[in-house]
Amino acid sequence: MKTAFFGAGNMGGAIIGAAIESGAAKATDILVYDRNTEAAERFAKAYGTKTADNALQAAEEADILFVAVKPAVVSALMNEIASAAGAPGKIIVSIAAGVKVSTYTGLLNSEIKLVRTIPNMPAMVRAGITGIYFHHFTEDDAPARDYILALFNSFGKSIVVDKELMIDEMVAVTSSSPAYVCLMIEAMADAAVMAGFTRKDAYTMAEQAVMGTTKLMLERDIHPAVLKDMICSPAGTTIEAVASLEESGFRSSLIQAMEACRNKTHSLGGKDSK
Repeated sequence: MKTAFFGAGNMGGAIIGAAIESGAAKATDILVYDRNTEAAERFAKAYGTKTADNALQAAEEADILFVAVKPAVVSALMNEIASAAGAPGKIIVSIAAGVKVSTYTGLLNSEIKLVRTIPNMPAMVRAGITGIYFHHFTEDDAPARDYILALFNSFGKSIVVDKELMIDEMVAVTSSSPAYVCLMIEAMADAAVMAGFTRKDAYTMAEQAVMGTTKLMLERDIHPAVLKDMICSPAGTTIEAVASLEESGFRSSLIQAMEACRNKTHSLGGKDSK
């Protein structure tokens, strides 16, 4: 399917590269438009994608319009391409955080087929997780649905939700959570430096431990609680560390942080999603 990408920055660029390299999409079927013409030309040289002279041209030529611009400029972009984007048969895929379905339907028309998504930063290294909500899709749209899922699965995994509200709820779990992990890794590295390791070695150890633990759980389908119990020997060092974390409220602090994230998301408009 002909797909136009509006925006070829970090996230948009990561999706384009992964989709082509994985075979989920053909380079010749991808049209890239970016106000920074050098960004679009970079993908044309690297992969053989096509470039568009303007946004309206890209919208007219493509079946799927992939909105990968900053949320603040979505309205301006939609107004620019409205005559083509609102046409029957067009599908809009949005990765713009916080921009609801109602924004697009209000700017275009209430009958448009739209896919609202929320990928996260690890998509840049093919390890992302994306929440996906399909609006106004029917059984006849199965081929387009499968194609869009393949695009997102090309750089990680995806979770399809049946309510738009759940896209906003995912912010705390997937989109913002890499920052929580970064804080934990920093703390682990600080403790390692206190023990005498170099800062470089400290970060390497902490980062590899987190990555390896996650990889083990995912690939062996091991529940976190089961793996934790496997590591905690009776009267051993690990159970002492776990007990200390519980005493200091490690889990409750994380839950409270995610609740704060959810509340902030709702205050920005997510609570009105259906």
